[in-house]
Amino acid sequence: MSGSSIIAAKKQLRAQMRERLGALASDRIAGESERVLRRVSAHPRFQRSTHVSIYLSMAKELQTMRLVERALAAGKSVYVPRCAPGGAMEMVRVAGLDDLAALAPSRWGIPEPPADRAPVDPALLDFVLVPGVAFDACGNRCGHGKGYYDRFLARAVNAFACAACLDEQVVDSVPAADHDRKPDIVVSPSGTVFCAEDGREPLSQPV
Repeated sequence: MSGSSIIAAKKQLRAQMRERLGALASDRIAGESERVLRRVSAHPRFQRSTHVSIYLSMAKELQTMRLVERALAAGKSVYVPRCAPGGAMEMVRVAGLDDLAALAPSRWGIPEPPADRAPVDPALLDFVLVPGVAFDACGNRCGHGKGYYDRFLARAVNAFACAACLDEQVVDSVPAADHDRKPDIVVSPSGTVFCAEDGREPLSQPV
């Protein structure tokens, strides 16, 4: 598939997923989110982590606040995204839930740290929760089209990249280009969708 064909296919997939996710009731999203986050928080790589990056959710996607709460309660340093000039993304530490609640919303309506806060060195992170629009069993991921996480994960060289999604976001095939980065694992409410074959621990089933 050519580069232009991949771009067109991803655009079509995003439109399909917006319609699919837009039809989900809030209580269903909340229930699926809790099941996913239980799996994520039970993973040995999350439990051993000390510096974790967790994205903050939009309305019609996996809700991540409970994972933020669990990470802070466990004494981990938690970092959330900030979009920087030039198409870059940075991760900035939040001191706690009160600090997070005080952040002003971005243009997407998501709380975002102000520009005067210093970002973390991506190499310090040992766990990154990765968002996406759609995923497949080969670990391919379709994001929102800006390439923020593809570029950021290339710099987060010591981080375990864990993608989390709703069941409705798992599709048969996601078009992928050479520069698209696969996460180390993809987990949904129903279980592990993908796990890289590099000796890392698979995601255990929740009790």
